[in-house]
Amino acid sequence: MTPMFSKVITSVLQDKVADEPMVDEKLGQFSAIEIPVQETSIPAYWGMSPSDIPYVTAQSQDEHNSLLNTYYPYRKTMKNWKEKGRETEQKAPHYTDKDATTRKNLGAKSSVIQDMAFDKDKNLAWLKMGGQWHTYSATPDQFQRFLTSGSLEREMNNIRNNKSTSMSKTATKIPPKFVNGSTQTLGRIASLFGF
Repeated sequence: MTPMFSKVITSVLQDKVADEPMVDEKLGQFSAIEIPVQETSIPAYWGMSPSDIPYVTAQSQDEHNSLLNTYYPYRKTMKNWKEKGRETEQKAPHYTDKDATTRKNLGAKSSVIQDMAFDKDKNLAWLKMGGQWHTYSATPDQFQRFLTSGSLEREMNNIRNNKSTSMSKTATKIPPKFVNGSTQTLGRIASLFGF
């Protein structure tokens, strides 16, 4: 290949890379996000750390694409910029429509509550007690207040007696729907707890 031809090819390829569009990946419909709970035989005081609140917060469309395009400015010199952006998105604490459970074990423990789930689009929270899902009305902020309340059992009593500032009782009796229709993603949950 002649040096002149090589320069032309290199220039054309660089222009093609420079014109490559940013990633624009639309988030789909969110399902319920599961917050695994470890069972304990004694009443457990558990309050989610404020630093963990991002793990029960969903990504916005802008945030999602911004994370995927983290390395876009380096696309001329970094061939794998999209893959690196995907890795960055996967490490972010906020969950997406593809996540069935939180991206971190939040350390929830309870002698009464067996599992928890939250649907940000429907403003519904579910608590599994006695093998049955119970539905509550909750905005994302209210659900986060519930999770940071300290004793989940005490907060449940407050909800039952209409003394709670977090969730409230609702007449809705639908079970949570998780990603892929699964009521539990055993591999992800097992890895969260180190099994």
